[in-house]
Parts: sequence; C-alpha cells; structure tokens
Amino acid sequence: MSQTPAIGWYGKLPSAGDFLKRRFPEMLWQQWTQWFQVGLMNWQKNDQQRPQGERQFGNAPVWNFVVPPMLGSQLVQMGCLLPARDNVGRQYPVCALVTFSPQNWSQPRLAMAGEWYQHLGRGLLHAVRNHHSAEQLDQMLLSMTLPPPAPPQDTKSDILDVIGHGDRPGNLSWRQVADCFDPQQYTSFWWTNQTDGYPLYTHVHSGNFTGQLFSMLFDPAAGSKPGRHGLYPPMFE
Repeated sequence: MSQTPAIGWYGKLPSAGDFLKRRFPEMLWQQWTQWFQVGLMNWQKNDQQRPQGERQFGNAPVWNFVVPPMLGSQLVQMGCLLPARDNVGRQYPVCALVTFSPQNWSQPRLAMAGEWYQHLGRGLLHAVRNHHSAEQLDQMLLSMTLPPPAPPQDTKSDILDVIGHGDRPGNLSWRQVADCFDPQQYTSFWWTNQTDGYPLYTHVHSGNFTGQLFSMLFDPAAGSKPGRHGLYPPMFE
C-alpha cells in the first residue's frame, strides 16, 4: 500500500530572509524557480511603467492549480500559489503542492479536493499575513490530509452510474477542472482560491510556464489588456 504523499513547498515568507524549501521535488523546483525568475523580471520591468496607485504584486489573489506532467517531469501537481515577500521586503511567490505519478492519478481525488484547496490556500495566506515561521507553516502542511482516491458509493449510485444518470460527485468551485483536466494533455488549470475575498476567476494554460502566465496571475493590469485573453474583468480595476 503506497503512502499518502506529503505537501511540499517553496518560496519566501515575511518571517525569513532567504528562500525556503521543504519536500519540493528537485526537478519541479528548477522549473518553478526559472518561471518565478523570468516572471518577476518581466513584472519589475513593467512595474516601472505603471502609474502610481496601480495594483501591487502583493495584492494578487491566491491561486489553485492542477498541472500535468511537464518536460523533464512525470508528475501531476496539485496546489496553491500566492504572492509573498521576505523580511526585508523582496517580493517572491510561495507555492505549496502535492504530486502524483500518472499511474497513481485519480480523477475523483481531484473532483473532491475542493475543501483541501480551501484549507491549503487559507493556511498559506494566514502564514504570509501573520508572519508565521517556516516551521509553523510546515507543521500545518504536514497535518493536512488529501481527499481519498475515490469517494464511497452506495448501491443506488452504482446503479445510476451503470444506466448513465449518475452525476459524478465533486466539490470544486470550478467544476470544469475535474471534468476537463487530463494528465495526458499539456493543459494546466488555474482558479482563484477565494479565501482572500476574491471572486472566482479562472484560466486555462497550454504548455510550460511562461512569463505571460506569470503576469496573468500576478499582474491584473497586464492580464486585462485587450487581446491578451485576460482573466481579470473590469471589476478588478
């Protein structure tokens, strides 16, 4: 019987002065680090051109995500991402995730992960806002349990499934994620966690992480420009 995977995390916290990493797979760490570096470089360049009073990096939402295996990796990733900074104010994201091999992947687990995403996003946001130590955040993440690979079914539900009338159970705020995510495809899904007060916003991204994706998530002003397929409607302004 395989063990339940533990949540790994990487990034910065206001309580520390350096990068923090716990149980974050090395291959994934390299990919996320490169993406953060490129994204922050572009964000800082654009920040110099923004009028005073524009939205700041730290005001971006908490994002849920599910990512298929990318180049150099054979792991499905589920987790949350949000803006943070270190104790001298240098801005940097913090990301927490759990990984699965495609063979151990379970669509019902994703469909029933709504409360898990909420708990994870709330815990990360609380740690950033309240200057929790790395140890405090790590203990919280280690205490979390994942949804089961498949929900229990009763006889009535089994019969309905056989005749085609059973709705698959799920508690995600964005139902399309569970319906459309495929670890064999190259498409990741991103949607706001909503524990920070933001309404539901969604984004579908194809391919590896890009600077444009980073701007879409962390820079509402750039994400809402015409022709950029922005996910931020006018109410964000």
